[in-house]
Amino acid sequence: MSRCMLITALTLSVLVGELSSLCAQTSKPAIEVVEQSTTIDSVVDALQASQLKNGSAFIEQDEINCFIREGGGGPCASCAGIIVLQICRGILGLSPVENPHRAFVESVRDQNELLNGRVTNNQFVKLIASYQKYLPDTTIQTQILSAPNSPHAAGNDIWGDDRPLTIKTDPATIQVLSFTWTTGDGDVLGRHFVIVRAIVDGQIHVVDPAAPTKKRRFVLEKGSHDRVFLRMPPDLPQRDETFELNTVFTVRLNQSSSGPSQEKGRISLEYIEAKIDQTADKLRAIGKLRSPRDWRRETASLGLPGLDLPLDIGGSGWNAEKTLDVFRHAGRQDLNLRDVVGGAHSRILLKSRNAEVRDVLKKVVSGDAYFAIAITEPDAGTDFTAIQTTSTKVDGGYRLNGHKRFNARLEQATHVIVFAKSASGNDGRLSVFLLPIETEGLTVESFGAHGLNGNSYGGLILKNVLVPDSHRIGEEDDGYKIFNEHFVYWRLMQTAAAIGTAEKALDMMAERLKTREVYGKPIGRFTHLQQPLGQHSTELKMAYSLAKEAARLLDQGRYKEAEKLVCGLKAEGVEIAINAVDAAARAFGGEGYSDRVDIGDRLRDLNGLRIADGTTDAMRSAVVMHTFGKEFWDMAFKDDRKAEARPAKVDE
Repeated sequence: MSRCMLITALTLSVLVGELSSLCAQTSKPAIEVVEQSTTIDSVVDALQASQLKNGSAFIEQDEINCFIREGGGGPCASCAGIIVLQICRGILGLSPVENPHRAFVESVRDQNELLNGRVTNNQFVKLIASYQKYLPDTTIQTQILSAPNSPHAAGNDIWGDDRPLTIKTDPATIQVLSFTWTTGDGDVLGRHFVIVRAIVDGQIHVVDPAAPTKKRRFVLEKGSHDRVFLRMPPDLPQRDETFELNTVFTVRLNQSSSGPSQEKGRISLEYIEAKIDQTADKLRAIGKLRSPRDWRRETASLGLPGLDLPLDIGGSGWNAEKTLDVFRHAGRQDLNLRDVVGGAHSRILLKSRNAEVRDVLKKVVSGDAYFAIAITEPDAGTDFTAIQTTSTKVDGGYRLNGHKRFNARLEQATHVIVFAKSASGNDGRLSVFLLPIETEGLTVESFGAHGLNGNSYGGLILKNVLVPDSHRIGEEDDGYKIFNEHFVYWRLMQTAAAIGTAEKALDMMAERLKTREVYGKPIGRFTHLQQPLGQHSTELKMAYSLAKEAARLLDQGRYKEAEKLVCGLKAEGVEIAINAVDAAARAFGGEGYSDRVDIGDRLRDLNGLRIADGTTDAMRSAVVMHTFGKEFWDMAFKDDRKAEARPAKVDE
């Protein structure tokens, strides 16, 4: 039969079916579209971002059309299989397969018939099964459900009243829809595959192998004789084509472990970023976006609170370079999220091997513990060796007395780390202690702050506070060393969050330049607005490149080399971020000063970070000291102290 005769026959068959439906009672299939919360949509978001960034997540059909044999169909099924593979890895918390094209080559080597392009249901199931080697400790099961009139149907895999058709998504299930594509002229082009990513308001959002980074959505429409069609939603332009659903593939993942929480060391960056975005949307909707305790409870099962804590206490063991990317991404949502990633100040407890202290760290991983740190005092800031809080040795522990001020997180914290003068009596030496926040003798005082208001701001009064020996962190006199090592890491992560905050502001600014019109045209036509966008974008990238270098040094244990980079980054990286957000605020004009957008919040919070954890001026002085010699620091500070201690010279 010629192609033309075949198309005519198919068209007549369709017409006969439709006419029959007018004359006879038809059976309507039981169709259910289930809307569920799912990780798949956020996983796809991360994969699409990766594809746009470096083209390494998916294979687009046009890339491999040349491999299909002459006279065959297209590579749609093979490309859909790659998408399913990458989503499966995302669900498991694994990073995407780095070379999907190689995975494709391996699949056609094992299934040469894929090169014909016209893939049967069983061939597609076999293709998906072949990807199990990329999914450790996991088996794949694929079920088929076909339309009664589908040429691909076989056996009992046909939907109808006794076997309802259900379209749904859940965290361990992926559905692939195959439909017959017919033009308005009746030409059957073949069948196409799309992957369900989400179901919202009855609309099915899919990933299309022909354009995997684009947004595609359909609504289901029941036809006669158990036929089901995919139609364009009413708000989209209608197409003179028919998409008739012929098969639904349901891919289920069966893990031998309980999921990502058991494989924390292998959780991917893309998975974590997608979960941050998903959690941000959820907490923003209930007014808790900036609540660190809610964040830690919500994301404990995902591994976020223990991301940079060791595996032996339940953490993920991520290094500084990898964790840096997460702080940057969290900062894109809101700078207050600098407090929701990893162990934060609890990492200081890693200096202790005491079992009780390690148990507290496990509570950080589970989202049940949250830390404040108390160093600054009314008369001791940058010069923290001037701390007046005392620690006095007593039987079995220490007594602490003093007054801390300008400390964040105290009202939210379950524990606080306190720096005090060492009980050894050695001049300028400090010791470090861990205290539950409800410890007798501790009084928290609070006052307002102009930014970073996800946490409280205030002070801590210590009156005869008893601390057991087990809760001293490190040895006597180790305070400076502990402070220095921790804050090199912490300042670097804070800078990454600041960079992310500014990058998001520039994204908003770019959109503003394209959409805001003045005198009938977009304001982006003004080059004086374009130039800051280019300048600040480049400066942020430069700062982040330097931050990655510092992170690599930390991962190599080269803290001294990293320190001068980090001090410079804490100063200039935050200033660069402030300038970028300020430019975005000016581009938004009056709206930028309103609460309709969060540009003003970003600028306000960055001004807070300019002071917190080492002021810009103090960090610049530290860079000079580390780069050009300690005598510059002594010239500015130490020698002045000695001069004050000496009696004034009397002229004779």
